[in-house]
Amino acid sequence: MRRKLLAGVVAGAALPALFLGGSADAVVPGPNGRIVFESNRGGNSNIYTMNPDGSVVKNLTPATRGSDVFPAWSPNAKKISFTSDRAEEGNPDVYTMNADGSGVTRLTTAPGEDRGASWTSEGARIIFHSARDRDATHSFDIFSMKADGTDQRKIFTNGSAAYVCGDRINGTIVFNSSGNPLGTNPTGDFEIFTIDVRGNNVRQITNNSKFDSGPKWSPDCSTISYNSAEEAPGRSLDIHRINADGTGDVNLTNNVDIFDAFSAWSPDGTRIVFTSNRDVNFEIYTMNSSDGSDVQRLTFTEVGLADFRPDWGTSRILIDTDPTTVASCKDGGFKSFVTRATVQQRFANQVDCVNFVRRQVP
Repeated sequence: MRRKLLAGVVAGAALPALFLGGSADAVVPGPNGRIVFESNRGGNSNIYTMNPDGSVVKNLTPATRGSDVFPAWSPNAKKISFTSDRAEEGNPDVYTMNADGSGVTRLTTAPGEDRGASWTSEGARIIFHSARDRDATHSFDIFSMKADGTDQRKIFTNGSAAYVCGDRINGTIVFNSSGNPLGTNPTGDFEIFTIDVRGNNVRQITNNSKFDSGPKWSPDCSTISYNSAEEAPGRSLDIHRINADGTGDVNLTNNVDIFDAFSAWSPDGTRIVFTSNRDVNFEIYTMNSSDGSDVQRLTFTEVGLADFRPDWGTSRILIDTDPTTVASCKDGGFKSFVTRATVQQRFANQVDCVNFVRRQVP
């Protein structure tokens, strides 16, 4: 499948499929750690991580066939969920792996696309959307499963880009749908809705003539960011924020003929990371979550390549320099240091790190 899942966006085609981008960094507020994202910079769609300033980029899924997309952090940032068709080309499934790319585990095997994933705040369940029951009236449905892939159950028909905030008992899911679950969407354009984690208590958040999609919760579950297009999804989108009760809508990017989409919140809620082609290429940026100011570009790929669907976790910031003190090796600090040449974890344990420091000191 190679670049198939990215090629549609780069060519400006098949964008409705790309609006199904669930994510999940954000149900436990914490320090702003590493950002995970998908990119075809290596010739295939792989999952990468980087520091929040764009430094120390690591490819977590190199040398895999198929496409690896839709990455999302677990609440404790120890795992990443993602979607891949590595097992069966053209039939994506949900996988998880450790934060360093090890321990890849396939969670879904049903025929039909299984995409996106978000974790409940205690990490017990994963919400995703699936086309396994696709028919003439709808494409994707919302499913829930345990974090190990068992107990898969459909909880809502005709919904996608499902993103949960809260735990497996009291959490709330935000999603987009082109259906008409409340009888208030006769035109069939995409709108934003919420349901509880059991699929009940539907509430419509946006209600307009625009195509609204890709919703993500803020860490405190009070605010939703989402993509909005004036007409059928094309290359022009903006990122909005709106209160959970549907009030206070704000256009954060407000750019004409620019693709600003795939937003996700920083763990502390102060910034939003997103994808934009404002500088020709599709790159990763951050901005203030309050008003869209202080835009900072994080990635710089070659023309024609693309970085998409970032998610922001609390995982350890990596340091691209040598440790200089014994103290920097302690309390797990040895895990932060990487080599400049290979961008792999340098020290297997604290002792290795301490010994390295002592060898450098006369």
